[in-house]
Amino acid sequence: MMIGMAERTLAEQLGAEPPAGVAALDPAHQQDLADAVRAARRRQAAVLAKAGNDALKFVPALLRPAVRKAVGL
Repeated sequence: MMIGMAERTLAEQLGAEPPAGVAALDPAHQQDLADAVRAARRRQAAVLAKAGNDALKFVPALLRPAVRKAVGL
């Protein structure tokens, strides 16, 4: 079964066990922190996508489709 990003634990979000101080938090606070990490990653992804698209303005129009494909935009 696939776990949705909203259902991931803090350890899954971080890709490692959280530091001892964070692991000592109660589960509700750990989930709040996991939610905050998820939200921050979504904002970061949006900003990076915008930056990538804005950077394409400096590429000649005829080359943009090839550049988009090459960089995965």
